[in-house]
Amino acid sequence: MKRNAVTNLIEWKESGTKVPFLLLGTKGTGKTYLAMEFAVSYFPQYLYVNFELNAEAKSFFENGIEGGATVSEVIAAYFQLDERYLAELIVILDEVSFCPALWTALAEPVTVPMIVISGILPEEIDKNCFFVCRLYPLGFDEFLSAVGSDWYIDIIQGHFQNAKPVPDIVHQELLALFEEYLIVGGMPAAVNEYISSKSVYNVAEVHHTVMCRMKSVLEGLYDEKEAGKGLQVLQVLPEQLKKENKKFRFNLIRKGVTYALYKDSMDALVRCGLVLRLNEQKRESHFKLYLPDVGMLSSAFYGTDSEETKKAVLENYVMQTLVANGKTSLCFWESEAQAKVDFILEDNGRETAVELRVSTNGKAKSIASYQAFNNKTGEEYYRFGFENFYSTSVMRQIPYYAVFCIK
Repeated sequence: MKRNAVTNLIEWKESGTKVPFLLLGTKGTGKTYLAMEFAVSYFPQYLYVNFELNAEAKSFFENGIEGGATVSEVIAAYFQLDERYLAELIVILDEVSFCPALWTALAEPVTVPMIVISGILPEEIDKNCFFVCRLYPLGFDEFLSAVGSDWYIDIIQGHFQNAKPVPDIVHQELLALFEEYLIVGGMPAAVNEYISSKSVYNVAEVHHTVMCRMKSVLEGLYDEKEAGKGLQVLQVLPEQLKKENKKFRFNLIRKGVTYALYKDSMDALVRCGLVLRLNEQKRESHFKLYLPDVGMLSSAFYGTDSEETKKAVLENYVMQTLVANGKTSLCFWESEAQAKVDFILEDNGRETAVELRVSTNGKAKSIASYQAFNNKTGEEYYRFGFENFYSTSVMRQIPYYAVFCIK
């Protein structure tokens, strides 16, 4: 599958930097596959070690580093190669979180082209020691490419730029593909199942398997108590997102539970990429949580079809798309009168409100309330919906299938 992140790998290679390429991402997003595909395409040979699956390698590397050897020296010894030959290859170190001693050693400049793969980056390690890239599930544009419909991508991007509607027949085709994407999501295993079977019937089973693998990371990296609390949060998350008020409520876990009791577990979930967190504007104690993949949420809602579940799926899709596009300065807004704006995009001090539409009815009353409250009346806002592209003096209507264009 063609992944947008390959451009980051090419940039790293062409820069000639001596720092390792750090590929972060939760289980199932295709990190290992992407690294190997890149290695095969751009290097004569690669060496690969997985520290989660290979206990012998983990012990060998830990002993070597603790004995004062550099990473390059340990790699050369492990593969029984002369160290000077390593510069002609690329080394892929997978699941480095299961070999903690490596992190400190990797913080030093390396002489070997190296891709480091991990679900998390320890808080004490400086990101500047790496060329960092986080891999997310396939976005809708990557999904189009995977299913052989990549010619739609240029059409969407072109009409996003000029804000003119696409031909109606193309618009309907894209909406149909988008509805499929909401069910399948962007986990490569689920997309592969969809492509090979030409149906969505078995993707829920794939999602269940991927979720089990994701949970295993939490259980492998954190103690039983913290991991257990994190799993409790994941268990109630779909039920929380069904509610009209989607702010996370800990009483769904059990009565008397507080944020303070679960803060560390929540942080662990975010750091492992098992949830995406969206804070309320200027009130970080109020927040929403989403799953990293919309298809997994759709599978969790299997058999439940309501306006609230549809709204939750669309919110999850928008959240994961904006985050994957680098929109980290996101929040939501609510008034005391319960007017709600689902997303506020913050960019260089400018705020753009976003209205999500489940149907074509209604007016943007919450947007008006937000603008009046913040003295922003008359400023442009986005509307994401199922309608074609169009714009007014203050609003840009963007079809859901084009959200990936917002960078």
